[in-house]
Amino acid sequence: MCTVTISRGNGALVATMNRDEALTRAPELRPEIAEGVNGGLWMGPRDSERGGTWMGVNDQGLVACLLNAYQPGESLLPDTTGRFRTRGEIIPALLSAGDTSGALRWLQDELDVRAYPSFTLLVAGLDSAVSMEWLGEHGPAITKLTDEWVLRSSSGWDSLDVRRWREQQFAQWRESGEPHFGTLPSFHVLQEPGHEDRSPLMKRLWAATRSITQARVLRGAGRVELRYWAEPTPDTREPATHCTLRLAPARTLAKAH
Repeated sequence: MCTVTISRGNGALVATMNRDEALTRAPELRPEIAEGVNGGLWMGPRDSERGGTWMGVNDQGLVACLLNAYQPGESLLPDTTGRFRTRGEIIPALLSAGDTSGALRWLQDELDVRAYPSFTLLVAGLDSAVSMEWLGEHGPAITKLTDEWVLRSSSGWDSLDVRRWREQQFAQWRESGEPHFGTLPSFHVLQEPGHEDRSPLMKRLWAATRSITQARVLRGAGRVELRYWAEPTPDTREPATHCTLRLAPARTLAKAH
C-alpha cells in the first residue's frame, strides 16, 4: 500500500513515496547514511522489525522504490511461513550495484524474484528509469519509463478502484499547475474528506500513511538529498529529517551480492 511519483528533467530527478502500512506494524527508523555491500554510500529509512527498506538513493544518483503488489491468493499479512524472503532486502542490495547500468544488470542477472511475494520496483537515474513488475507466475517484466512524470500506486484493499482514483487525482494535480509545499508535491498530502481510504495520504481503521520519503538528485549541484516526513498529515510541510551526499564518480559493478 504505497504511492510513488517520479519526475525527471533539467538535470534533476525527484522521487517521492508515501509508505502506507498497518497500524500494528513496528515503528519506522528515520533515514541514515549507510555503506553499500560493495562500497559507496546510500541513504534510506528502515523497517525496525526486519531491517529492510522500501526506498533509497545512493551516491551514484540511483533511486529505488518498492511497492507491494497484491495478486489473487496472496496474503496481505506478513509472511510467517518462511516461504518468502522479505522484500525490504531488495533495495539495499540493488543500491550496491552502482549506477543505473549496474542496477539493470543486477536485476537481470542476480535478483531471484521467485524468493519474494509480488512487487513493483521503480529504479531511476538522471538519464534513465525502469519499472520491474513481479506478479507471481507472470513476469518479471522490465519496462523503460520515458515520461516526465511517473505515478505508481498499490493498495491491498479495493486495489483497482483505489489506483484509478489516485490516477485521476494525480492528473488533476498536474492540470492545476503541480503545486508544491517546498519540495513536497501537494499531491502526496492529499487526504480528501470522504475519500481518506483512497487518498495518497491514506487513512483507514487498520492502516495509514506512516511516512513520506523523497530523494532528489541534482546534477548541477553535484549532490543527492533525502527528505523524510514522519507521520504526515494534510498540514505537513517541513521534513523531520534531511540527509545529503555528494554525487560520486560513476561506479558500475558487474555483480552485486
